[in-house]
Formats: sequence, structure tokens, C-alpha cells
Amino acid sequence: MNHRHTIELGDSYAVLAQDLKLKLGEQYPIKQFSRDTVLLQQGQKQRFGYLIIDGVLGALHSTADGSQKCKEFYFKDEFALLFANWLADTDAFYQLKVIKAATVIVVPLSLFEQSKWQDIKVKLITQQLIFKEAKEAFLLLNSPEQRYRYLLLQKPHWLAQLSLIEVAMYIGISAISLSRIRKRLNLS
Repeated sequence: MNHRHTIELGDSYAVLAQDLKLKLGEQYPIKQFSRDTVLLQQGQKQRFGYLIIDGVLGALHSTADGSQKCKEFYFKDEFALLFANWLADTDAFYQLKVIKAATVIVVPLSLFEQSKWQDIKVKLITQQLIFKEAKEAFLLLNSPEQRYRYLLLQKPHWLAQLSLIEVAMYIGISAISLSRIRKRLNLS
């Protein structure tokens, strides 16, 4: 993978997260959630976003056969919400679930309809567009092994917080395929 042409995945929310924290002040409480807590059920209307102070959230889609597909994992200093469902005012395609015990600020999405929040809303949407373009390139322009190598080199803190099954879901392969890659790389 040629890193000169790779847009950095995630972790670029830190400045925006600080802006959001400052603007929120102490208006909204910090809440703690344990692993496996579902914050938003698939099929429900989304009313809140979650600014992550610590922990990991995931956007997961459960299929009719009981399997799960991963849209995204959200880490410290990221604002977790389903942007397309929020902007189109549609039911959630995914559930938002706590992957690793999390401390978050629960932010009502109705705030972003107020004029004083428009600047932050635009910044959030802009950041999300950049991140989605980066992830699209990551998934389309790299082999599964290149994706995993990128995470090893650039996102070891992600790997430290996710199970191998979750990592496999994120890079779009089966856990068995990831196991084979790890074996080739002498990591198993």
C-alpha cells in the first residue's frame, strides 16, 4: 500500500471533538455504558449522537440469518452517529452498540438544527465525508493483507481494542481469512 496516497483513517476528529466539547460545556451529562449495551436499535429513529470520551462503539447490521456486518467502529474523540440516517431522517440501518465499555457525552441531534450549531454541523459532515472517502479507498484500492498491514502500522491502538473477529469485519473479510493473513505474517 502506498501511504503517500492514503487519506488517514479516523483519528482526525480530535480537534473537532475538542470544539464540540467546548461548545457543549457542561450542558449534557457524561454517561458510562458497559460492553454490549445497545444505544440505538437497528430500525429505530436516531435521536442522539455520542461523543466518545473513552471506549469503543460500533455500527453493526444484523442480517436475517443472524450474522453481523460492520459499518464502522468509533474510538475516543469521535462523534458516533449514523450520518445518512440522520440527514435523511430515516430509520437506522445499523445498531449502535458498545464494543468496549464507554464513557460518552450523549448529544441530542436536535441541537444541530439551531443556528448557533450550524458551524459544528458543517464541520462534522465535512469530516465524515473525508473519512468515508478514505475508508472507501482503503477498502477498494487495497488487498485484505494490505488493509491489515495498514492497521498494524498506523492503527495499533485500534487493534488493541478490537477482537480479531471485529478487525476482520472492519476490513471486510472472514475471521478465517484474517487468521491466514496473520499466519503468513507470523502473527498467529
